[in-house]
Amino acid sequence: MKLRTLGAAIVRRWYVFIAGILAVGGLSYLMYGMIPVDYKTTGSLVLLPSAKAVGIDGNPYLFLGGLGQAMDVLTRRITAADVTDRLTGPYPKSSYTALPDVTAGSSIMVVTVKAHTASESTRLLTAILVEAPKQLAAMQDELKVPDGSRISSMQVAEPTEPVVDGKPRLQAVAGAGAAGLLLVLLMTATFDGAMLRRRARRGGAAKVDTTDAESQMTPPVVAEGTGRIHVLAGSISQDGESPSADPDAATASSDEPVPLRRRRAATGDHR
Repeated sequence: MKLRTLGAAIVRRWYVFIAGILAVGGLSYLMYGMIPVDYKTTGSLVLLPSAKAVGIDGNPYLFLGGLGQAMDVLTRRITAADVTDRLTGPYPKSSYTALPDVTAGSSIMVVTVKAHTASESTRLLTAILVEAPKQLAAMQDELKVPDGSRISSMQVAEPTEPVVDGKPRLQAVAGAGAAGLLLVLLMTATFDGAMLRRRARRGGAAKVDTTDAESQMTPPVVAEGTGRIHVLAGSISQDGESPSADPDAATASSDEPVPLRRRRAATGDHR
């Protein structure tokens, strides 16, 4: 459908379009209130090199560049299915991500938690930050790494305050609103087409009735010299008398020659 045709349909059926828009707006408002929001909070921890790598008087922050491989292993362990199920079990419909911060040389792990309440997001983040050092120690225990060569971890900063994450709700409502708008446009165009076809059918029927009525009308015939107007299919004459309904008389009169009929008409002989 062309945009011009659609625009004309909206102008003609503006009441249908407005009613549809109001209905979609009301449903979107109800949907916005029904969809629960998530609360998001973040925390982070940094991996520190071993005492052997740093030395007695060394600065651990100068050796963070070589901890990327250990961070990759740690993030995979902390996001494994069994660990995730155990941590999120007490908090239904909660989730979290643990990813290395590539802008910091991959030595910092950023944990993002989403939960239905602010308290749940805070408790889940705390549990993850406690679990991460345990997983780091476990993966080094498996390799029997000596104490002097072990990597450690430290929380970088305090977790952020939980904030409302309304993006999923906005996306859902926006998608539903867009679908509703398309449906309203389709309904308006369909209704307009149905009304136009109905009007066209009524106009065609009225035209046929007018043509039939005109075809049934018979023009009057004026008899020369008598001043009478006879209607072939009627029964009214100019002087108020009814013309003869005898078909034989009409046939005989029509069979006479024209000059004879004129003489009879002039003399008043109507035999």
